Amino acid sequence: MRSSRVRGAAFLLLFFLLGAAGRIDATERPVLTLEEALAMSRVNNPVTAASAERIAQARARLDQARGDSLPKLGVSLLYQEVQNEPRYPVVPAGYAKAGFESTWKAALTLNWLLYSSGAVEFNTESRRLALCGVEARERRTGQAVEWGTTSAWYDLRRAEGKLSVAADVLDLTKEHLQHVEALFRNGVVAKNEVLRVRVSVSEAELNVIQAKNAVSVGWKALERAVGASLEGVYDLPPSEEMPEAPALPEDAVEAGLARRPEMEALELAARSANMASRAAKAQDGPQLMLMGEAYSAGDTFFPDKQNDWKATLMLSWSLFDGGVSSARAREAKAAAEEFLLQMEDLKRQIELEISVARLNCESSRQRVETGRAMVESAEEDYRMSLRRYTAQVGTNIDVLDARVALSNARNQLVDSSYDLLKARAEMEFAMGVIGEDRGAEVAGR
Repeated sequence: MRSSRVRGAAFLLLFFLLGAAGRIDATERPVLTLEEALAMSRVNNPVTAASAERIAQARARLDQARGDSLPKLGVSLLYQEVQNEPRYPVVPAGYAKAGFESTWKAALTLNWLLYSSGAVEFNTESRRLALCGVEARERRTGQAVEWGTTSAWYDLRRAEGKLSVAADVLDLTKEHLQHVEALFRNGVVAKNEVLRVRVSVSEAELNVIQAKNAVSVGWKALERAVGASLEGVYDLPPSEEMPEAPALPEDAVEAGLARRPEMEALELAARSANMASRAAKAQDGPQLMLMGEAYSAGDTFFPDKQNDWKATLMLSWSLFDGGVSSARAREAKAAAEEFLLQMEDLKRQIELEISVARLNCESSRQRVETGRAMVESAEEDYRMSLRRYTAQVGTNIDVLDARVALSNARNQLVDSSYDLLKARAEMEFAMGVIGEDRGAEVAGR
């Protein structure tokens, strides 16, 4: 009786544990969409964080330049020891003390550059333009992160699509194997046909294994682009029929030249370099400085025997500095010319990138249309080959060849469909508008 109760309690405990495990397994993971992956990449990708730090550095350099026009206030504490008591001569005869042998001095100092011949103003404007250029360049960095995430997303969905194709082909091969084995048991076909189909099943299983590995690799690539762990944490949305990519704009090149952040960044860099050249030239001009000091001196700490203040207005003008300022001005001017030449090269690069992306889009669109027709023909060919073989008016080779053709057609359709979506995203990246006005057609894919 007691052992029966123990077995009953153990059975109930096992029942509840299995039920809890089933509830855990049944828990659905959140679905990861492309838009959610892009939002995560903007937060988690270290490249985005590094981009923000580069902007912070440029902003700090601007604050440094602005600080040159502001007054500098400081405090100092001095101790000085001399061998002989300092004196200075007085008329008609004699000497007076000029200080202390042991001197303690506490002072409050002020230094203010009132006029710099435009050097400070030009340098500040140069740093401001440089900051705007860095912000424009880092916008392109953000677009590159978005493009990398989008590309990795489509590659993952491509791998998932090929895994689905491999799984379907494996099911078809196993189903065909059942038919062949049934025909063999009834003495209709020879043993070699069974063996040949079993080899096809093994090949299909290997294709499934490779496709699963490709999916895992795709997850890792997406995690690298997003900057967070995703595999096992999220599920992908269900596969849907590939939507048509929107038509390409006719003025893509003009839009790219107007919208690419690098063009703006190079233009701002050239203007910044020109301002730096003017600031270097202004270093040779007159400089007006206001200096002030309020101090207390004595021979003991804390000094209080001599309290005084002084103000100094100093005008300086560097007549010759060995050509340093002129050389800096020429260097900055040459940098400005370099940036302008880079802009011309970038224009040609943008035209090339947009042209290539347009050709890829058109080619992929044609491949999708051809691929759909090819899949329909391959499906019908496989259906007819299987029925003819079942009726023993066709060969096993015909069925195997038709299934290989069907697998290739479906894989090519998957490739061309995601090539089209990637080419469209690449077009947006080349135009500098990726992520803007993203339509609902890519959401959830």
